[in-house]
Amino acid sequence: MLFRGKLNLCDLAGSEKIHKDENMNHQHLLELKTINLSLSSLGKVISALAQGRKKDHISYRDSKITRLLQDSLGGNTKTTLIATVNSMSDYVAETISTLKFADRAKQIMVKVQANAVSAADDALVLKLQREVQHLKDILNLSRKGGVLDVHQQLLVLKEENSKLKDMATKVETVEKLKQENKTLRLELQ
Repeated sequence: MLFRGKLNLCDLAGSEKIHKDENMNHQHLLELKTINLSLSSLGKVISALAQGRKKDHISYRDSKITRLLQDSLGGNTKTTLIATVNSMSDYVAETISTLKFADRAKQIMVKVQANAVSAADDALVLKLQREVQHLKDILNLSRKGGVLDVHQQLLVLKEENSKLKDMATKVETVEKLKQENKTLRLELQ
């Protein structure tokens, strides 16, 4: 049996606040806006999954982060979320927001099954097994002294190929001569 897995590590960084008293350039404001939109989309997807609305449309395509984490959120996966909070009173609002987010993510119920694939059914494994067998056969030939036999067979095949090429050129020459004869006869008539 083959076991396949996929590991996604993602640092969500938290929401970004725009400070009115700071002088921010346009590029920085666009970056903050994009981060907040992505986190908002992720929150919506997690809320929809936590409420058990899998049959409804889940908007994974609203942001790149939700599209990348689609397998981790709603698929056949084990997902671990580490929420980092600050104990200072200045950050109470952000801490509560983070804990609510983590609680919603915790409510997503997924039935996880091992991604075991039978090696006999996997085409790539079959191809690799055939190649290994072929290489083993070649190795056995070289150990038994069969390499000379292989070289002799190769030389015989090369000779046959050259004879066939000669015959093909002779046939082409005969065909050309027949065509020339036909054209000459037509001219004579």
